[in-house]
Amino acid sequence: MFPTELDRVAEMAEEVRRLSDRADLADLADRYLRALDEGAFDEVRAYSVFTDDVELNFPPGDHSGIVGVAEFNRGFMGHWDRTHHNVSSYFIELDGDRATIAWNIIAVHVHPGSPPPPTHSEHFYLGGRFEGAALRTRRGWRLRRLALRVTWTAGPGIPSIAATMANANGTG
Repeated sequence: MFPTELDRVAEMAEEVRRLSDRADLADLADRYLRALDEGAFDEVRAYSVFTDDVELNFPPGDHSGIVGVAEFNRGFMGHWDRTHHNVSSYFIELDGDRATIAWNIIAVHVHPGSPPPPTHSEHFYLGGRFEGAALRTRRGWRLRRLALRVTWTAGPGIPSIAATMANANGTG
């Protein structure tokens, strides 16, 4: 049996939606990290990225719920003068209005008081992977769960965060 014109149109519409959802989810991840790099992660940005019942699991600690999520992010981002997050290799699996998402990250964290470029200074670097789950809401895709798994670090870090990471990994 040969596909009809309507079948082909339906298949194309499904593929367009799949590609659109993947682009929206990658943009969601980028929007979150861009807000961190710009020092602009506030309550408005939090609601544009996360669900009301978001669960975060990051090396400095965990947080549940949209209330206070901006302060939670500022709590660990406030240790740095500025940051630069680079991402790659998005892995997105769609299941209707739900998705799993993961991406690799290399991040540079600039210590307070570091001279501006082009002067050299010591920075804290990390490489790892974000993994999470997203939901399609009335406001678009939002992250429901997000965890950062750090694979490697280099350079001088923040002692309190390093101690937290060591305790979480059983090396402290």
